[in-house]
Amino acid sequence: MTKTLAPVKPVVVTGFLIAAAVVACAVNIGIAALAHAAGASEDFGPLTIGAYVPYSLYGFAAGAIGWAVLRWKASDPAKVLRWLVPTVLVLSCIPDLAMFFSDFEPNANAVGIIALLLMHTVVAVCAVLALGKALPVTA
Repeated sequence: MTKTLAPVKPVVVTGFLIAAAVVACAVNIGIAALAHAAGASEDFGPLTIGAYVPYSLYGFAAGAIGWAVLRWKASDPAKVLRWLVPTVLVLSCIPDLAMFFSDFEPNANAVGIIALLLMHTVVAVCAVLALGKALPVTA
């Protein structure tokens, strides 16, 4: 059986990805501001704009590449993405969760760590929504 996927236009894909990345970064800026207001240390490195905005964009890029490869190579990309996206999200949270049990990141506290976990989720949700529209995996 040959899979048939909707054709895509690079400019549309690019537009969706840029818009979603901007939204994700804006929401993450809000999360960081709320976390700082709620008691997260200003010295908590991962919760500085110079850390989380680039990592949000790296996550977006990795997700887009993975999505495109699966769309191209997998016989049923929707089925693969249904388990792969949540799995990758959970795995991406392991370093943040580890901060609850170690002191390898100075100035970490529960508020800051929870903010980082929310940021991972925001990036994943924005990426899935954008990629689902820009690179549909169903006919």
